Amino acid sequence: MSLKSKKEAYANPFGIPTSWDWHNFGEALSKYHFYTYFQNSLIYTAGTIALTLTTGSMLAYCLSRMQWRFNSAALFYVSLGLIVPIEVVVIPLFQLIKELHIKNSYLGLILPYSGFAIASCVLMLYAFLRSLPKELEEASCIDGANVYQTFFKIIFPIVMPALMTQCVLIFIRIWNEFPLAFIIASKDQFRPLTVGLLSYFVNVGVADWGLIGASMLLSSLPMIIVYLIGNEKIENALTAGAILK
Repeated sequence: MSLKSKKEAYANPFGIPTSWDWHNFGEALSKYHFYTYFQNSLIYTAGTIALTLTTGSMLAYCLSRMQWRFNSAALFYVSLGLIVPIEVVVIPLFQLIKELHIKNSYLGLILPYSGFAIASCVLMLYAFLRSLPKELEEASCIDGANVYQTFFKIIFPIVMPALMTQCVLIFIRIWNEFPLAFIIASKDQFRPLTVGLLSYFVNVGVADWGLIGASMLLSSLPMIIVYLIGNEKIENALTAGAILK
């Protein structure tokens, strides 16, 4: 559809284009504000990945490798995050963001995104960390390393495959996220690709399906590339997690 002219999109909607029209991509880039929306989506995705993996890996390490009083309760509380959809808490979350004065800002979306993503990150890393031998920490303690040095220099590199898997999963999830971004990022300068694509469709209407197809393809291309690069890591991590005790 993205390679068809406006006339051919109606005359031949499901067939192969008779002549490839690359003009749709250039027009979409010029009218769609693609670079602004792309930059915003990249900031939201990168910020969420960095915050989620840093805090999630440290929390998973505490839950799986340390013995403290409320360990089981904390793990149960974190696991509840898997069953709470965004739509249930969107109203109180919106009020909280307004009170914190971070609405229409990058932080206003990065913090909620990280909060919703941290549960799956912690539980996946928890399964990996539980399989590691205790002798790693014991040898590190004998060498004089503290808890942070043990985690970042020894444990962190070992769980890198799980972290890479979470990177791919979080990237796909945040890149496609729409409801929360539509509510919180009301200003055009902070809108990600999904919300910007909707406003663009409203302006274009249904008059030019070739232009709409080019815009959708450009928006989906980064996600497709990331998945093609990391799909094997996802399969290996899920298979490994299935046999961990």
